[in-house]
Amino acid sequence: MPYTEATIMELMRWRTIIPLNVLRYTLMDTELNGYYIPKENYVILNLWDIHHNPEYWGKDAEDFQVERFLTDDGKQVKKSEYFIPFSIGKRLCPGESFAKMEVFLYFVAIIRKFKVSLPPETKPNLEGNLGIGLAPKPHELCLTKRN
Repeated sequence: MPYTEATIMELMRWRTIIPLNVLRYTLMDTELNGYYIPKENYVILNLWDIHHNPEYWGKDAEDFQVERFLTDDGKQVKKSEYFIPFSIGKRLCPGESFAKMEVFLYFVAIIRKFKVSLPPETKPNLEGNLGIGLAPKPHELCLTKRN
């Protein structure tokens, strides 16, 4: 099911649920990629910017494209070092494996049992409400049971 996995990955990239990572604190003067960061400062990783940066994802970084996570033949999932919805390094989300499994199971169960569509002549607002996370704005969906 590489296409399903790639779809979920693209959803997580395209609409990053936690756009700004948890605050970090510098214990000593640090230099990172040519930038000086003084001791005792807070730093934050902007996951949204990484997931929408054309340098990493191409000119179509703002577009939803499942194929960016698939090999050319579409038979395998292609990983990217810039896909980091659960952060990176020692502070990686401890629930990453569980969350990925749960999202996959829910997604497959819904798609398997229902055809998902929008009500006629409606367009959802995909911007979301920014708080601690990015929450979707309310909108209606039609779920039609599959045979």
